[in-house]
Amino acid sequence: ASSRMRTARVAVCGAGWWSQGWHLPHLARNPRSKIAAIVEPNPRPLSAISTLEDVVQLGERYQVPTFSSVEEMLSSPTGKEIDGVLVCTPHRTHAHIAHAALAAGAHVLMEKPMTTNVSEAYNLLSAVDSAAPLAFMVNNTANWRPQARIASDALAKGKLGSVEHIMCCMHSPLIWLFDDPVNEGWTRPTAGMLGNGFGWGQLSHLLAWVFGVTPLKPIEVFASMSHSAASGADMTDAAIIKCANADGTPVSISLSGSASVPGNAHAHDNAHSVGKRVEVRIFGTNGMLAYGGDDQNPKSGCLELRTRSGEVSILHPEFAFENYEAEGTGPESLQSFISACVGEPYYNAADAWVGLQTVRVLEAMYKSASSGRVERVA
Repeated sequence: ASSRMRTARVAVCGAGWWSQGWHLPHLARNPRSKIAAIVEPNPRPLSAISTLEDVVQLGERYQVPTFSSVEEMLSSPTGKEIDGVLVCTPHRTHAHIAHAALAAGAHVLMEKPMTTNVSEAYNLLSAVDSAAPLAFMVNNTANWRPQARIASDALAKGKLGSVEHIMCCMHSPLIWLFDDPVNEGWTRPTAGMLGNGFGWGQLSHLLAWVFGVTPLKPIEVFASMSHSAASGADMTDAAIIKCANADGTPVSISLSGSASVPGNAHAHDNAHSVGKRVEVRIFGTNGMLAYGGDDQNPKSGCLELRTRSGEVSILHPEFAFENYEAEGTGPESLQSFISACVGEPYYNAADAWVGLQTVRVLEAMYKSASSGRVERVA
């Protein structure tokens, strides 16, 4: 069948809060996709955030087979027919599932962060390169917003000249998530992680945007973090990140992150939902690119280019960052993944290279916050 007639057959690995609230409903509603299987080792997934259906109920709801491991799924008749695998499992399992899916010839959409271990991230990048032309995407949804692509194009065309400095911050109303020890997946380090909290959970979005828009290579990091007395998670993060342009010229990044904005970004009704505040300013030898606002209010900001010669250009009139809309047929990242699965042209705004740089910086941040010293990026 032609790609126009086909629907993407997607196996979903993981049936937790985000999968049941976002990924599974999105795929089920999307006319271009079909849930082919659900993989979940826990027959009764648990979440401190919301009530979840058990695996049997999910299989019945979506009329699909269920499996307890990715190996079991891939070796079944169902596994022989899938086009892609969507990975929405605990961080420590990401690399294992991705390797298995790529080896089986499936495209992969991976929840962020790509991994929480630099050596795993390097190995996964190598596997992705070897599996070409299979698509591998990290679900940093902000990177697929049109504003990110416009910003990337502006830099690639030299509108800013050579990048010299970046200021970026992300402040989120997520005290309830990171301050509660019951939310173990968001707060407790596992499998060799040096820490867990706002860095891995939120700054993975901000850093992926920066490394998706710019070609910078991180070199070393000095970071400081404050932690929840209840959960141990990092609640606020600050870092100076030394980078280099492609030609080796130095670039500094000043980063600020906090989970401590009062309110809830995921309130059940829009009237009580509070947006995340994001700001990025990229300074170059020719000018400044500014982008920031409240991610639940498109009119709160815009993408603006100011040149040293005095020109001011609004490259996009609205602000948008993460796409965590629960309704509809899924974010732009999922639409690109579906296109890859059915053989259509697609845009990959957060590939394994972007994922790797994000993991490298975050691991160095946790190291530096612990040691009190400048740490080389591995």
